[in-house]
Amino acid sequence: MYTKKIEKFIFSPLVQQLSLYPTLLRYHTPHFTTFRNKMQHQIYSSIDSNCYVGQCKTNKKKDKHSLSYLIDRDLSQSDCIKIGYGIENVMKDYILLNNAKLQNIKPKNKKGQKEKDHLFKDEHAKTIFYAELKSNLNLDTEKCKSTSEKCLTLEKELREENPEYEIKMFLVSNRHFSRNIIPSNIIKKYSTVENNVVGMSEYFQKIGVEFPFSGEDEYRHWLNYLADKMFSDAEEAAEAAEAAPTPVEVGTG
Repeated sequence: MYTKKIEKFIFSPLVQQLSLYPTLLRYHTPHFTTFRNKMQHQIYSSIDSNCYVGQCKTNKKKDKHSLSYLIDRDLSQSDCIKIGYGIENVMKDYILLNNAKLQNIKPKNKKGQKEKDHLFKDEHAKTIFYAELKSNLNLDTEKCKSTSEKCLTLEKELREENPEYEIKMFLVSNRHFSRNIIPSNIIKKYSTVENNVVGMSEYFQKIGVEFPFSGEDEYRHWLNYLADKMFSDAEEAAEAAEAAPTPVEVGTG
């Protein structure tokens, strides 16, 4: 009777929520007679005795080469992916707004086909601009290789499908304001497309749009404003709007 009461308490939602379960199980398992509890005691004890687990330390530092390094708020992995899409979409709108010669020719996503982040056409100059926008170029060897291969494959397809156009391909680092602050060891990971790796400011320059920020601090402020708009509640969003630079009115005379 007493043993069943202890077991019921240990497996209760309150104990689970307070993370007391492993500790209580360790001290009270000897009272248990069911095989299931002995196995659970053993698997918890295996954690306590494991050398690798005992040597692990938490690392809460952000990767300085990732876009999240420039964002003040904490972002989950899912949030990082979403803000990458946010940058891609907002920058597309801004580019089209500030270069009337460009047309967005990015097709709708189709199952089984590789997606292109940005795809613009300048009919007058007979040029197609294709870009992959990445929030972190500091990837492992295999991911760097697959990214490079994707860029080259899609560039080749565009050349074959549009022989009368010049194809300009870019691998853009959202994290870096300009190429000259991307560490050389990261650029070298993309050896087959090394000359196509650019920062945000160079990308805008190459497609004929003036980049709206003069330095990384201004770019970082905009990124945080974007993150606040995407992830904050209504009150935080209002505060972010107040903190945004006041638009300058342009006279009509």
